[in-house]
Amino acid sequence: MKKRERILRINSDIISIMKISHEVGWVSLKEISISRIIYISSVLYSFKYPNNKNPFMEDYDFITSLRGPFTEDIKFSINNLLINDYLIKNNNQLFLGKEIFEGIEKMPNYKEKYNWFTVVIYILAIYGEEKIYDFVVRDPEYQEKVQSNSLKDINVEKGNKTYRSLIKLKGIFEDALGKNAAELDDKKYLELYFDYIFSKILRGDLEHEL
Repeated sequence: MKKRERILRINSDIISIMKISHEVGWVSLKEISISRIIYISSVLYSFKYPNNKNPFMEDYDFITSLRGPFTEDIKFSINNLLINDYLIKNNNQLFLGKEIFEGIEKMPNYKEKYNWFTVVIYILAIYGEEKIYDFVVRDPEYQEKVQSNSLKDINVEKGNKTYRSLIKLKGIFEDALGKNAAELDDKKYLELYFDYIFSKILRGDLEHEL
C-alpha cells in the first residue's frame, strides 16, 4: 500500500510539472527533464527553506547516472500515467493527455509542492534547464558520487555537501543584496540569486568562494 501511495504522489507531481510547463510555453517534456526538475526542486527547497520539512524527501531516492540524478520510481510513474492516458508519448516527448487527474488536489503537500514547482519552472524558463542543471550537478555531493562510481542514494538532506555549498553562496548573495533580501518573494529571490551566481561563474569568481 505504501508503494502505491508513493507512486500516486509522484504521479501528481509529474502532472503538476506538465501543467505548469505548459503554462510557460513548454508543450512537451522529456523524461530526463522531469527527473531533473524534481531533483532541482528538492535541492532548492531545502536551500530556500532550511527550517522547513522538505516535502520531497519522503518520495524520492535519487542515485547517480551518466545522464544525471535518477530514480526508478519516476520512470515507473511515467509509464503508469502513459498506460492510463494521462500522458501521451511521441518521439520521446511527453505531452499532457486527459485534462483531469482525479484526486490530485487531495494529495499530501499538493499545494505546497505545486507552488514550489511553479517557482522552479519559472526560473528554468528564464535561464534554461541545462544552465540550472549544470550548476546543480557541479555540487560536491553529486560529483563525489560520480567520481567514485557510487550507486548509493544522493544525499539531498540538510547538512550535506551540496546544501552547505548552497548556504555559503546564499550568505554571500544576501550580504551583497542587503536588507532587501527579506522583502523578495520566492520567484524574485531565486531569479536574482541565479543571476548573481552566473555572473560570478562568467567572471571566474565562484570556485575560490566555495
